[in-house]
Parts: sequence; C-alpha cells; structure tokens
Amino acid sequence: MKSANRFVLLDGLRGVAAFIVLVFHLVQQHTLTALPYASLAVDFFYVLSGFVVAYAYERKILSGQMQTREFIGIRIKRLYPLIFLSTSIGILMAMLAVVFKDSITLLQLLKVSALGLLVLPSFVFPQWQTAYPLNMASWSLTFEAFANLAYISVVRQLTNKALILVVAISWLALLFLVTYAGGISGGNNQEGWYLGFFRVVFPFFTGVALYRFKPQPKEHLVTGMALLLVFSVILMVNLPHYAICSLIYVSIIFPAIVYAGSGITISHGINAFLHQLGLISYPIYIMQGPLLRIGEEIMKHIHSNTMTWLFSILEFCVVVFVSWIASKYLDEPVQRILRGEKRLLQGDFVRHS
Repeated sequence: MKSANRFVLLDGLRGVAAFIVLVFHLVQQHTLTALPYASLAVDFFYVLSGFVVAYAYERKILSGQMQTREFIGIRIKRLYPLIFLSTSIGILMAMLAVVFKDSITLLQLLKVSALGLLVLPSFVFPQWQTAYPLNMASWSLTFEAFANLAYISVVRQLTNKALILVVAISWLALLFLVTYAGGISGGNNQEGWYLGFFRVVFPFFTGVALYRFKPQPKEHLVTGMALLLVFSVILMVNLPHYAICSLIYVSIIFPAIVYAGSGITISHGINAFLHQLGLISYPIYIMQGPLLRIGEEIMKHIHSNTMTWLFSILEFCVVVFVSWIASKYLDEPVQRILRGEKRLLQGDFVRHS
C-alpha cells in the first residue's frame, strides 16, 4: 500500500471539517446561535495536526536526520504562503476602510498589518471583538505554531510515558477551560485570547499519541464512509449542555475518529475524491476570512432576507473557487520551488497537511 493512500480517509475528514467551518461562518452572517459545535472543527484540526506532524517528522527528528531549525523552516514554508496571501487581501480591505470610511487610521492599519503578517493577535481595535481583524482564521495558526514549537522542544525526551503524562495534564487544562469559559472556546477574540493555549495542547499531543499507537491499516470502504457521515453530523447538530458535550467531543470523539480513520485505507474510486478534499481543505480554511469580509460589506446593501441567503450560496462558491485558484496557481508552484522540485518522502497526505 502506497503511503499516499494510507491516510486518505483523514484527508477526507480534514476536507469535511474545512467545509463545515466555511458553512459555519456563512451562517454566522445571518445568526450567531446556529451550529455551535461547528467551531470545534478547529480542535479536530489540532488532533489531526499532532498525528500528521508526528507521522511526518518524528522518526527523522529522533534519528538526528532533522534538526529543530529545519523542522521550523519546513512548517513555515508549508503554511505561510497562503497566510501571506489571505492576510494581504485583508490588508487591502482595511486600506479601503482607511480611505473611504475613515473608521481606522493609517497608523492603526500599519500596526495591525505587521501583527497579521506575523500571525500574531491584534489589540489595536478595542471596538471589535476579534483579535485577528485581517483574517479571522489566522488565530488557530498562532496556536498551531505554539504547539509545533512545544513539540519540537520536547520530542527528544518525550517517551511514551512522558507523552501520556503530558496528555493527562493538558486534559486538566482543558477541563479548566471548560469550567472557566463554559465550554471549549477561546483564542480568536481579544477577550480570552490566552485561553487558546489551554485549548491546543491536549488535542495536539493526543494526535501525537495516536500516531505512536496507531492501528494497522485495513481496507474498509463502508466503515470509512460511515465515519465521514458521523463526523459531519456531530459538527452540524445542536445539542444541549455545550460545556459537557464539547469536552466529550474533544476528549473522546475526535481522537476516536482520527484513530479509526488512520486505520482505514480506501482504494476505490472515492480515493481520488477524498484526496482532493484534503488538498483544498487548508486553502478554504485560511482564505475564507477576508473573502467573507468582502461579502459582508456587499450584504449590507441587500435588504431581502431571501437574497441574502442566496448571496451566501454565491459566497460559498466564490470561496471554493478562489481557494482552488490560490492553491493551484500560488501555493503549489511556491511549494515546488521551496522543495526544489523534490517530492517529500512521506507522500501527498503529509505534503498537504
């Protein structure tokens, strides 16, 4: 079995999560109370990220083939081109606000642009809740970077026993977050931004543990499709008792889905479709923020409720199309240049994670 096919179901799950995040943000343009669990897709990304990073790099790091600086460089090269593009679109939108709305100053724009391009939170605009005004999806990348740095700092000393201890202690931090914030939340807004540190450690290092104890792969199309369906449903439902349920999602359900998905291989025609879902997932996730911000400005001039929902469907299509263009004509060529036209040994799943 080729490694490119090994985790194709995880590719599909990541793609489904990215589309659900997009739908969540589109629905938020109309109501802020719908799809409360869709935002937990980010926590699923963290579990998946821990698994992928460990799968791709742990053996090389432990064998001495890869040093800390190289690991950091690889992760920046993989993630930053589309961060730069999407944040630049956000900067252009903010520039229009400086010129035509006079709602922000040029100095404020320069400050928030520098922070945005560095993927750091901004507290420049106290009148707005978000800590990432140029690109709302960037917040999770800040904590992704933190988790990656924490991992590379300790992985050489991270025995299985030590890893289990890290997971246990970080779960207590997650429990604190749930108790303090009323559920799994935090990291994206100025208020409670620091809670993102409590949020990321458990799912990320749980993903690392899942890699260490991953099952042997087996071909099972029906189980794989059922897993995709179940995952979609649990993110779209509206269950009561968000605090308890969100803790169960991140503590049990998401790790179980990644564990099960890592043990399922699919060689049927659906393989290619799932692979494409994986390829488009990150572009859709990181590009949607500034594009939807443009849509929000247009929507202010639409006074029909029906038309606003139809416009949201158009936004969905635009985000998918622009994300595909950005992936194919910017990110892929840049990645080829950065790789020196060489394919990574771990396969497509790793290259696009």
